[in-house]
Amino acid sequence: MPSKSPFPSHELRPATKADTEFLWTLRQRVMRENVEQTWGKWDDAQQRKFFDRGFVPKDTKIILVEGEPVGRIDLNHSHMEIFLGIIELMPEYQRKGIGTSVLRALMDEARTARLPVRLQVLKANTGAHKLYLHLGFKDTGETNTHYLMVFAPPGASVPPWLMPTKAR
Repeated sequence: MPSKSPFPSHELRPATKADTEFLWTLRQRVMRENVEQTWGKWDDAQQRKFFDRGFVPKDTKIILVEGEPVGRIDLNHSHMEIFLGIIELMPEYQRKGIGTSVLRALMDEARTARLPVRLQVLKANTGAHKLYLHLGFKDTGETNTHYLMVFAPPGASVPPWLMPTKAR
């Protein structure tokens, strides 16, 4: 009898404009606390403007568990890197291995393509920062609000400015 994974399996599907309200609800539930810790009071109108400007369906995949949307991942691929813009999961689906599974699949893609994966994470989001470090991402720098990170698989060409700070 095959062993059953302790984590819910997931699928990814392309986002469409029809996902806008789900994604806005996701953003509010996932990011409000981090935004408030970083910049102060959450302003729905201002945050909605940021959200609407930043939602690009062609760069977004919806994370599904048992056919239901539970999160998103935004990726931008170039010939030099894969930029992870956003990964968000509804709070009730966090810490169940789904995000780790999505990130490991991305890291496998990066290994195959021999491309680094670059991201930035809010300093207030300590859980995400720890997860990225655990998975093998390295800090490359920081701003007042974010840690800058990279995963560089073997054989990837990584520009010097993306190298981990301790390696420079």
